[in-house]
Amino acid sequence: MKVVAAALVLVASTGLSARTAADRPHPVRPLPGYKCMMLNLTEQQFLNPSVHVPVRSEPAASAPEVGWAATNVAVRDPPHIVNGFVEALFPNGATVWIEGRMLRPYHSLGDPTAKCVPSVMSDGTPGFAYPH
Repeated sequence: MKVVAAALVLVASTGLSARTAADRPHPVRPLPGYKCMMLNLTEQQFLNPSVHVPVRSEPAASAPEVGWAATNVAVRDPPHIVNGFVEALFPNGATVWIEGRMLRPYHSLGDPTAKCVPSVMSDGTPGFAYPH
């Protein structure tokens, strides 16, 4: 009986994991008017959890900080720059501003042929696709 119960738990948890993976947002189409950039940080800075790049509500150093930038950032294409800040899209769809010096063109050290495409995700939020 214990073996049957353990098998049922394993099957149930495997099915739950598969449903969870299927329910995760996935890219459905490119997001026009945006391109991928990445944070302009050293490898040591990327690995340091205390290093954060703020995004602001307006293009000014005195504007309220509304969050932190992720490694990859969707910015307007062509870039919209005001006072040295670049307009970007936050994961919740809000427009935010990030200091231009904190961004560089997207590239992958692990795969020099990798591409990044700002995309609309299956749940309607902005995200990224990484086609091969």
